[in-house]
Amino acid sequence: MAAIGQSAKGEVQMNNQMIISIGRECGSGGHELGELLAAHYGIRLYDRNIITELAEEMHEDAGKLAKREERVGGMMHPFIRRNGFAARQGEIGDKFTKEDRLYLEERGFIQRLAARESFVIVGRAANAILEGYPNTLRLYVYAPESFKLPRVRAEYGLKNDEEARKLMKKIDSERKAYFEYYSDMIWGSSDGHDLMINTSLLGIEETARQIEAIADLRFSCYQKTA
Repeated sequence: MAAIGQSAKGEVQMNNQMIISIGRECGSGGHELGELLAAHYGIRLYDRNIITELAEEMHEDAGKLAKREERVGGMMHPFIRRNGFAARQGEIGDKFTKEDRLYLEERGFIQRLAARESFVIVGRAANAILEGYPNTLRLYVYAPESFKLPRVRAEYGLKNDEEARKLMKKIDSERKAYFEYYSDMIWGSSDGHDLMINTSLLGIEETARQIEAIADLRFSCYQKTA
């Protein structure tokens, strides 16, 4: 089966394109939703694998890049505030941090994807980067702590809820700082999202089914092809 939005030769039919971005709270199941949606529609999922592809393009170590991804460079950086980088990019000039440079590379990578294929992407401020792009559905998923704690404990092999709680707080704090520094939007708000969903209400799999129903309406031109 050819991927949705592509011909049998892999050429993108841009009038038949589908892009789904997923912003997420730590532990809410954003990656799992991305996997389910990508599998359902036969399109690629981009999440942590973006770093592997960027590392090849940049001729850098993927492990080192991963440590800088979705983070703002040191808290002493003078422009750390909402829209700090986006609003004052010209003033920053050659004072880019390593994190700034990685963001620019990642932004360019996402924009190139949007110009050529259908895909699902998790995090990476993609909903802000893809603002104004046609054929997109921008999601944000969240859940109460009671739903997230056991999931985070299992994923990271943590001993107790307190460890999981601290890790969730740290990760979400980093994501918020990153998102708001590199965009003019508010992380975790309806600003910049088409749909916000509490994944604990129906569970991950049923939430994916409901998103698929909405996506089918949003992208009514899409048909699975043999």
